[in-house]
Amino acid sequence: MRHITGGVPWTDEQVRKFVDRQVELYAERGFCRWRVLDPATCELMGFCGVGFWGQELEPEIGWWLAKPYWGRGFATEAAHCALRDIFDRVGLQRVFSVARRENSASRKLMEKLGMRFEKVFEHDGLELVRYEILHTEYSRRARTEV
Repeated sequence: MRHITGGVPWTDEQVRKFVDRQVELYAERGFCRWRVLDPATCELMGFCGVGFWGQELEPEIGWWLAKPYWGRGFATEAAHCALRDIFDRVGLQRVFSVARRENSASRKLMEKLGMRFEKVFEHDGLELVRYEILHTEYSRRARTEV
C-alpha cells in the first residue's frame, strides 16, 4: 500500500466499502478485484484483480498486498489468474495497469505479465506509468509458455 495510500493502511470501514463495491461490480460486469488469502493461514493478504481505476471506463488490473507478503510471488500468481479469467471467461479484449513511476516492483510485475509500456502521465500531482495488454497478446504468450 506504500504506493497506493502513501503507506497509510485502510480503516475497516474503507475495506468494507471496497469489498461491497467489488461485489456490486461482479454482479454488474462479471469481474472484480478478489481477496488474496495466505495459503497457509487463510488470512487476508490483500486484493488482486480487474476493476476500474478512478473515472476510467476501461478495465484495469491491480494488486495490493500487505508488506509481509511482498516479494514472495503472490502478486504474480494472483495477477496471472486474474488475466486468464478476464480474457478467457469474461472475454475482455484489453486491460491496462497503472502504478507510480518509482514503483519498480509493480512495473516489473506488469512486464512479467506481458504488458507493454504505454505512457507516463500525471494524476493528482503524482507521476504514473500505464501499461496494457491485449487478449491476443496474452493468448499468444500463454500458448508459448505451455
